[in-house]
Parts: sequence; structure tokens; C-alpha cells
Amino acid sequence: MVELMWPGKENAKALSFHSPTTRWDVWKPLSLAYSESANTISPPHHRLIAEDNLEALRLLREEGKKYDVIYIDPPYNTGSSLTYKDRQSHNSASVTEAWLDHIYPRMLLARDVLKDSGILFVSIDDTEACHLLTLLREIFGKENHLGTIKWKRKRKPSFLDSHLSATLEYVLVFARDARRCPRLVGKETEELTRPVLNAVNKVVERIIPEGMQAHCTDGMYAPGEYRNRSLSFTLIDPLCVRGGRVMNAARVEGPFRIQQELWQQTGFITRHFGLRRRVLESERKRRHAEDDGTAWPTNEDAQEELKKIFDGQRVFDFPKPVGLLKELLAMVAVHDPSSVQDCLDFYAGSGTFLIAALEQSREDGVERRVDLVQSREQARSPASERLFDIAEICAHRVLVDSQMRGFVPSLGFYTRSTISMGK
Repeated sequence: MVELMWPGKENAKALSFHSPTTRWDVWKPLSLAYSESANTISPPHHRLIAEDNLEALRLLREEGKKYDVIYIDPPYNTGSSLTYKDRQSHNSASVTEAWLDHIYPRMLLARDVLKDSGILFVSIDDTEACHLLTLLREIFGKENHLGTIKWKRKRKPSFLDSHLSATLEYVLVFARDARRCPRLVGKETEELTRPVLNAVNKVVERIIPEGMQAHCTDGMYAPGEYRNRSLSFTLIDPLCVRGGRVMNAARVEGPFRIQQELWQQTGFITRHFGLRRRVLESERKRRHAEDDGTAWPTNEDAQEELKKIFDGQRVFDFPKPVGLLKELLAMVAVHDPSSVQDCLDFYAGSGTFLIAALEQSREDGVERRVDLVQSREQARSPASERLFDIAEICAHRVLVDSQMRGFVPSLGFYTRSTISMGK
């Protein structure tokens, strides 16, 4: 096994074993959209926890909480002052070491709160991708690295880069146990029709029923052999087509790959007098998930989403779009429609993950419960010198955006209790 080593590793690891020192307490966001009734439903369906995520993860672990899906967008160690002051030195070695000190205990705790069948998605860019991948393979096992999705974060490259313009980021995908996790799936096949003939099949007789749809030219078609591309069939009886429909039943011979019942239910005659059939809804399968996310929504889409909430202001530099997180959630198949999928994002930022879960649940009918964790960290707006509380931004966004999209989710808001449990 390849192991990543740095001077502070053992101290960072020890932080994951500490017990929590506090409990949850009700938090009342300042957002005008907040209602006192928000925390009256017990337990709420979704939670926003305004707390340092290290302590929050310890508390979640002590609760015995386990998640089906965890998505995180941790600090990239790029030096950005917007959301996380993640560079603590100008020395490149100590910068990475400080970042590893931060990320290591949180990844250990993430593994603790992930179900045996759970999936972890982690966004990252080139700055620390190699270190993070090595670290996660060490924590989860190389065999549980399901793959790396390539995501195009912006449509146009920047011409300010010294050498290569970076347009791609990555989503590292890990399973708690690849043998137990569900197969990741892609979108439904877009196949709407299928051929009904297969050259290697035995020639059999079928009936073209009266009333079958026909896209060919109206007229009388004489018995004989008809060829469409490389496949041929023999029409035994004369066939009359009028107004896009077959006017009389007729026998046909060919290397059919389907039985008469399915042919009669779904078959049609093509524009060039070929034979084909429609794909039934029950036959439409979801493709295998792919690692190509370059056609998914981008940072530009995410900025437009946030501007609608914050009166045109730019409150984050590189927010993730709702569409990206919907794509990830849709990958995790749910075979029991009555089950609930528990989800966690402990670098919640503006709360995009909750909005994506609400939207995806509306589309696929899967019930999802989401916990968001975001610290009360002060950050400086990229649009001004004004400082703001990131947890307050997150609370306002999830309250307003969910309402704008027609959702009335059961939301609970929590923070660290003032009563210490001791060490």
C-alpha cells in the first residue's frame, strides 16, 4: 500500500478520535425568510448545522448517524480568501502539510459516518488532487476507488494562466465497501426504437396487423422481397397503406428477433418500407455511469443561480451548480422506492447540495434526507470588502431558493450548545 507521510500526520489523525465536547442547540438564522416554526418539527427532515465540521462530524458519529451519500467540496488549497483561508504559509511544502492536517481527520470521520454501502463524492482541482487521491486510497482502500469524474467547470478558458488554462476539475468517487455499494448508473437510454430483424436469426413468419402505423408512402405494396440496408424480409401477401396506417393484415417472413405479441404491440413500418419497433417504457434501461462530466452545468450556471437569490450580488467565487450535484445524486441507484436516502455535505458553502437533493427527489421520486454542515466562518465577499457569515449565507440560500422552486421542506437549524460536555 502506498502511504502519504508528512510531519503532522499522527497529530491530525488523533483529532478524529476525540469525543465531541458539546451538543446541538437550536440556531436562529438572521434571514428574513426564517420562521420560528422551522425548528418546531422534531426531528426535522433536513438539518443545517452551523458548526466547525470537525466537531460536527464527531457529534454525528456519536449520534450513530450513517449516510448513503456524502458529497463535499473542501478547500482546494488555492490561496483563495473567499471561503477558506487555506494557505497558511508561502512555503509550498508547509502549505500542503497544513492542508493535509486539515483534511485528514475529516476524511477519517467521513468514513466512520458512511454506511457500508455508502458512496463518497469529493470535488477537487489539480492543486491537491494527487495528495487527496493518495490519502483517500489509504483511508478507504484502493479497491474502493470507483473512479474519477472529469468536470468542466467553465466553458471558456482563462487567458491569464501562465502555461495551461485550467478548465477541468475532478470528483473523486469512493465506496465504503465496493462489494456492497449499489452500481452507479447513468441517464436512461435515449433509444426510442429498435430493429426487429437480425440476420443470424432463423426466418419465421409474422403478421403485419391491420391498423399498424406506417411511415412509408401510401399505396399498394406487392408481395416479394424488400431490402432495407443490410436486412431483408419477404412480404407474402399484398399490403395496402393509406393515411399512415396499414389497411389489411398481411403475412411477412424474415429473421425476426421478437415474438408476434411484442411485434403487434410495438411494431411499425419505416419511411423506406423497413420494419422496426418502439421501445417500451419498461425496457428503457439506465446506462452505466461514465466519468465524463464535461457537458454538465458549470460555475457560470452556479453564479447565475446565486445571483437570483442575492439580488445580483456575487457572494462566492466558485460555487457548484445544482445540476452538477443532481448528476451525482442520480448516479446512486435506489432499488427500494420506499427507502430513504440519507445524505451529508459537511462543507456546505451556499447549500447547493440540499437544493440539488430537493430537485432530484422531485424528478425521480426518491426520498432524501440531507444534513448540511457549515461553520460560522467570516469570509470576504468577492464583490466588495464586506465580511459575511458563511453559515448565514447558506441558511438564507436554502430558505429562499427552496421557496422559489416550490418546495416547503422541513428544515432544522442547529449550532454548538453553550453547555460544554467536558473532555
